Amino acid sequence: MRVLGLDPGSRTTGWGFLDGDARVLRAASWGCIHGRRGAARSQVLAGLAVELEALLAALQPDVVAVETPFAARFPKAALALAETRGALLATLGRWGGPVVDYEPARVKAAIVGHGRAEKRQVAYVVSRHLGASTPPPADAADALAVALCHLRSGGVVA
Repeated sequence: MRVLGLDPGSRTTGWGFLDGDARVLRAASWGCIHGRRGAARSQVLAGLAVELEALLAALQPDVVAVETPFAARFPKAALALAETRGALLATLGRWGGPVVDYEPARVKAAIVGHGRAEKRQVAYVVSRHLGASTPPPADAADALAVALCHLRSGGVVA
């Protein structure tokens, strides 16, 4: 199964691609999509959509797994995150393939064993699973964790 995991962020959106199953990975790649500094928010979101479309075309995933937002303490940050997620979901809607959502606690539980794991714990386990000598950037590690969570969940598409 080819899974693209996304970790939406107000400034940086991480992505992680896994090809395989819960036991055997045939390929893995990852990265981050950064909004252009100083650009209007609408242009940042448009750029995010364009980059996601390019990723979908290049990687041709079977499914996209997206982390749901956590309850933010700051309303302005929550709004920016919601805008980012909206741009991603609209792009995924145009793509037309299956999209599944995972709550952060479920991802952490699937990767580390408990839902309150710290980001560095998640990054460490993901790095070990991938056999990476250096851990991916935090946002990409989170996206890889979402993709791995989907694989460990049996790859079920709702």
